[in-house]
Amino acid sequence: MSKPKLHWFDDWYLIEAFGSGLYGIGEPKYHQINWNYLVVGSERALLFDTGPGLRDIAPVVASLTDRPVTVLLSHLHYDHTGNFHRFPETALVDLPMLRACEKDGLLHAPEEMFLGSYEDMTWVPHIIKRWWPIGHRIDLGGRGLEIIATPGHSPESISLFDRERRVLLAADFLYLGNLYAQTPGASLPDYLASAETLTGQLPADMLILGAHGEEGTDESPKLTRHDLVDLKAALTAIRDHDMPPASQNPDRYVINDRLALLAGPQSYGPWRAYKGG
Repeated sequence: MSKPKLHWFDDWYLIEAFGSGLYGIGEPKYHQINWNYLVVGSERALLFDTGPGLRDIAPVVASLTDRPVTVLLSHLHYDHTGNFHRFPETALVDLPMLRACEKDGLLHAPEEMFLGSYEDMTWVPHIIKRWWPIGHRIDLGGRGLEIIATPGHSPESISLFDRERRVLLAADFLYLGNLYAQTPGASLPDYLASAETLTGQLPADMLILGAHGEEGTDESPKLTRHDLVDLKAALTAIRDHDMPPASQNPDRYVINDRLALLAGPQSYGPWRAYKGG
């Protein structure tokens, strides 16, 4: 993959072109520094997440491709779904918890999955055109993306794997800085199971692109398989050796010099029973 090139679309959106039809669309001026990813094939394109919706992302996407665009959400949190309703072609992973959010042909995200009250965001009900199962290969024409379940940050979280180009779009499962495993629905046991699954699949020279950047840099968050291995080791250590008392406030576990994990008492799940907490 060629060295990424950065340019501003306007005074809000920053585009990072990786080559081979992969683009990062960043929002460095938003406090969560979201990064959304557009993958363009010979026949169609896919936008993975849409940002918080403080600005319309559709013109940015249109500037990068004239192919038909399908939007797929990694999960339902407000900072990833704000522009979802601006696109007619939509997709979600086919999970019972998400199917249960559909009413009268429209998706209504409940607050416990949307979390919009954190920043006074309102969900816009929208039709879901495609329901894709875990393991589904999205064919964009000369380019395939595999849907991988990566719960941990939230129970419905997914990542996208471009096996041929060795790129993982990890969304909120893995990015630089503090990983959130203390939000409603987060689960450390699920986080570890996902890390174990990914380490068994990803090659050593894998590029991992996360959904949140770092202050002080305009580039998208780029990680490696070593970061994933360190995450797995940290989660294993938390499970086996370092369980805090159930009454303790959320903890910050240092994974390596690039990553840390925020975990609250509610995210330990069955590990509490395992340790008698």
